[in-house]
Amino acid sequence: MDGKKNGAINSTNGHVSNGDIHSSKEEPKLSCLQKISHKIISVLETAFYRLGRLIGTYPWRVMLISTIVTGIICIAAPFTFTESADGDDTLWVPVNAKVLDYKSWVESVFPSTVRFGTMIFVSDNVLTPTVLSAMWTIYNSSISLTTGTNNFSTLCIQSGSNCLVNSILELWSYDETTIKAASQADIKTKINTATTSPMYFNSYDVTTVLGGKVYDGSGKIDSATATKMTWFIQGDDAVKDQAEAWEQQLIDLGQKGNSNISTTYVFAIRSFSDEAGGAIRGDIAFLSAGYVIVIVYITIMLGKFNCLEQRFGLAIAGVVVVGMSIGICFSLASLCGFEYGPLHSVLPFLLLGIGVDDMFVIVGALKNLSDEQQKLPLNERIGKALRHSGASITVTSLTDIMAFFIGATTLLPALRSFCIFAAFGIIALYGLSTTFFVSAMTVDVKRAAARLNACCCFYKHKPEYKPNNCSQKEYLPAFILKFYAPNLLKFPVKIVVLVLTAGLFGLTIWGTVNLEQKFEEKWFLPSDSYAYDYLTASDKYFSSGQEQAGVYCKNIDYFGKKTEMESLYTQLTASNYVVNGTVDSWFNSYTDWLSTTSDASVIAQIDGTTKYPLDSTKFYDLLHQFVTTESTGLRFSRNLKFSNTSSVLGLTGSKISFYHPSVKDTVEGFNVLDGIQSLVAGVAGSDCFPYSQIHLTWESNKVIRQELYRNIALAAVCVFIICLVLIANIWTSLMVFSCVALTFVNVGGFMHFWGLTIDVVTCVQLILAIGLAVDYSAHIGHCFMTFQGGRNERVKATLVEIGGPVISGGFSTFLAFVLLAVSKSYVFTTFFK
Repeated sequence: MDGKKNGAINSTNGHVSNGDIHSSKEEPKLSCLQKISHKIISVLETAFYRLGRLIGTYPWRVMLISTIVTGIICIAAPFTFTESADGDDTLWVPVNAKVLDYKSWVESVFPSTVRFGTMIFVSDNVLTPTVLSAMWTIYNSSISLTTGTNNFSTLCIQSGSNCLVNSILELWSYDETTIKAASQADIKTKINTATTSPMYFNSYDVTTVLGGKVYDGSGKIDSATATKMTWFIQGDDAVKDQAEAWEQQLIDLGQKGNSNISTTYVFAIRSFSDEAGGAIRGDIAFLSAGYVIVIVYITIMLGKFNCLEQRFGLAIAGVVVVGMSIGICFSLASLCGFEYGPLHSVLPFLLLGIGVDDMFVIVGALKNLSDEQQKLPLNERIGKALRHSGASITVTSLTDIMAFFIGATTLLPALRSFCIFAAFGIIALYGLSTTFFVSAMTVDVKRAAARLNACCCFYKHKPEYKPNNCSQKEYLPAFILKFYAPNLLKFPVKIVVLVLTAGLFGLTIWGTVNLEQKFEEKWFLPSDSYAYDYLTASDKYFSSGQEQAGVYCKNIDYFGKKTEMESLYTQLTASNYVVNGTVDSWFNSYTDWLSTTSDASVIAQIDGTTKYPLDSTKFYDLLHQFVTTESTGLRFSRNLKFSNTSSVLGLTGSKISFYHPSVKDTVEGFNVLDGIQSLVAGVAGSDCFPYSQIHLTWESNKVIRQELYRNIALAAVCVFIICLVLIANIWTSLMVFSCVALTFVNVGGFMHFWGLTIDVVTCVQLILAIGLAVDYSAHIGHCFMTFQGGRNERVKATLVEIGGPVISGGFSTFLAFVLLAVSKSYVFTTFFK
């Protein structure tokens, strides 16, 4: 152990500091916890001292080995960026959720082979000859779009002999002459009297394509401010590329709009992945600018304003360390099977913030060596600097790593993936900061000693060169020593700080308690994107709040399940979880047809009393006839999946359609989900299940809050245990824990004031808040325990030694994130807030 000038041994845990605050009291006997902590810290300090001496002796070799190891990892486990997950709604659903099994079954039995493009037209009144004529012009342009050898007529979904395009123009069969000849009165009459599409011969409800409707005194539609047009095209894999190319042309057409229509919004199947992926690529500029700002700040804070002692090269090395860590974490996480998702775009900023904090602590430890220690050989100086700083960043890195590994135990795939990426990144950052960066610092010290220019290391300054006097002033340490620390320790100031802290805590705990839980996938789209604008307009003009859903039944004996199928229909129609009048059951329509038909060939195959088919074969044969030839059954053909084994018909799957009512909040949403699942299971057991796209969102919302509480609680306990073991003082550990808890409450409260909600993204941010908060408080707590003397003396010494690096690290983290304020990405702006 070094003598007084190397540092004083604390009376409670035996840690070694660069400072020297004495106490005349004899050291008390160490407790069991303190002995354990002392042993751990002693082992860490010895290991880092030896590592520091090694690096101080062979800096270039260590840098080369670090670079080679990084290269090997990145090459052996190359990361492949894929945007396929950007619009994958399963990222936000618990991995063990039943709804995922339901989704998989539905997609395999009822695969979607339809793509669509749609436009919303908004004007003061869209039911005018001018607007309808402009809509026809856009329609006519759309059917002329071509992609290679394909055009709309070869890609479209056919309805009879016509391509399927839904809009109010189908009431005039898209005939140019008729549409342009229609008067205002003609339009109003047609809108209020049409019940069947003259083009597709199906029932037609004009209210589904009109938004902002205004009714006259007689209850008829007088005007509307919005209408929409939807094109349906094939979605088979064979034509996917051509379909996507056609969609892009339709998007371009919609964005051009028409001068006679106030606003045109457009959306297609490809829009979400295009725009979400574009948000990530577009924010690379913010990432680059953020790194440049941090490099400038590090250069200013680490060095001095003269040609010899500025540390531009060291700042670059620090950012290189962050870049290498990003490469390692992406490669290792990819090797473990975790995919890049929408949340991961903030990782470079997170690692930059944590990495810069570690750099300031390491450089600060070198600066804080005593005058006698500064005269030691370079490898000894590096060893002693790393001895103290290495132990300090071990505490913070370990707590960060544990917090993210605990977060990785979540059931939500997107959150799990992000936490694994972050944990690997911090491990890499920890290793490279204590090797590559320390090596770069050693080389930089050698450069300065050799009087080589900081920017142009090939130029050697003459012996008579002396750095200017202004550059020798350390403003931040002087501010802390002469102003901040003395004033903070005054009793009235302490009272003011505690009162302000209590007031802020009270305000933000109110905000935290009132945090709402809400999540919408459209938030991942840039707020200035055409897709976001479309979805916003769709919610405004066409959202009834009702959600389409269905009860799907598997390959069961439908003929023998007559009672269950009828009971299912009865209970669905009476359920509060289903909109009244929206249940559309193929089974009930089928049996109604059997009961009322006058077709002799059908009557011959059914029981005269029950009006039910005589056997299973006749049941399926008549059902096939019903959905392929009868007008009342045609609409059910897409809801039934027939099988044909040995010329005997059967069903591998079926669907009963209905609508969920609008829900006012997420709690009501997952109550509806639980209710409808219980209802179907109670009637049909495992033979049938309810499913809708909205069920994925409700399932996610159902667990987000409990996952958040669980992860935060486990991470907080882990942080406390690690701090207790390494700091070995219950009160200091409690203070560190209290700072983390206060930060968590503050962030949660201000989330409410910013208008944010609890969702997967903010769950990640709250876990990050714990990681970043524990960094600063643990540095201060660990440093405080390395000093002896009275509490005020130890606080002052702690602020002088670690205050500068903590302030610099915190401010540099803020600088890394400040540009995110102008981002259009939900993830980035949420992270900034």
